[in-house]
Formats: sequence, C-alpha cells, structure tokens
Amino acid sequence: MQNLITDIRATIEVSDIDLEKIIGQFHSKTFNKSDIIPSIRKTSNHMQFIQNGLVRVYTIDKQAKEITIQIGIENMWINDLYSYITRSPSENYIEVLESTTLLQIHRNDLKKLFKEVPAMESFIRLKLEQSYVRLHNRVFNQLNDSAEKRYLEFRNKYGQIENRVPQYMIASYLNISPEHLSKVRKHLTQK
Repeated sequence: MQNLITDIRATIEVSDIDLEKIIGQFHSKTFNKSDIIPSIRKTSNHMQFIQNGLVRVYTIDKQAKEITIQIGIENMWINDLYSYITRSPSENYIEVLESTTLLQIHRNDLKKLFKEVPAMESFIRLKLEQSYVRLHNRVFNQLNDSAEKRYLEFRNKYGQIENRVPQYMIASYLNISPEHLSKVRKHLTQK
C-alpha cells in the first residue's frame, strides 16, 4: 500500500489518522497474466490503483478491431470512468498483461470517506481533473499531430511501458497500424 500512500500524500494534505481511514477502505486483488478483469457490460463500481503490474483497457469496434484506450502500470489509476460516472454498463475490457495487484475501493466506501475525510473528495476530484486533461490532450494530439510526434510523446511520457507491451497495442493506442509504427520507429533510428 506504500505506493498508494505516496500518491495520496503527493496530492493532498491528510493526517495520519485520516490516512489510516482511507487505506482501510482499499482492498487488494491480484490477477494473473492474460486475465480479463470482469468489466464488460458491467457497471464500474470501483476506483482502482495499480500497486504492481501492467494492464490494458480496450474496446472492440464495429469491424472487430481492438482499440487500446489506456495502458496502465504501477502507481497509475485505471478504470472505465465513463461507466463509473454515468452508472452505465462498460463497453471496455481490462486485460492483465503481467501479474497485477490492484488496490480497489468501492464507490459506496468512497462516498462514506468523502464525509469522514473531506480531503478524499479533493483527492478524487484532482485525479478526475488530471484524467480529463490527459484524455483531452490525447484526443487533440490524435487529431493534430503526426504519428511520429504522437509516438515520441508516448515514449517521453510512458517509455517504461514500451518494452513491456506488444507493438500492436502501442500502435492501437496511437491510432496507427503496427506497420506504420514500424516505419516510424525505423525512420527515427535512421535520424
């Protein structure tokens, strides 16, 4: 839980007593490589922090093509926020790419914490704001930046992921074909 504690303390000011209340509401759940975390057609009821491991959130489009929405590693939050916020069934899969431990908190426990530890509401609001900004930037970059620029930004932000994830997943995340990603990589090594 130390990584979660570090994330909380880096985001909000909280007393040791309140921190214990917060941590006490999280439950650890471990998944094996290749597991699909139950999510599709279910309403998301948990906020999830990746204690260790690697997961991918993806959907399948009308042409049966996988679209990678998020790749998460240690110390990242992973969730289908649309399902969580709207209370609608998720259209996303969460695939475990390496043995992974998630720290989960149920929405009902989180709501109780908002009353008991008001700083927790600020914490979640800040995390949601950060998530929105990342999503906005990603969509804006998909619309305006070249594949090469998107790939370089991905490497800059998530370089530690690149060697842990198959190329086709990175290509899907960048909204390009694996072949195009190979060309981009080759071009960059020739520079």
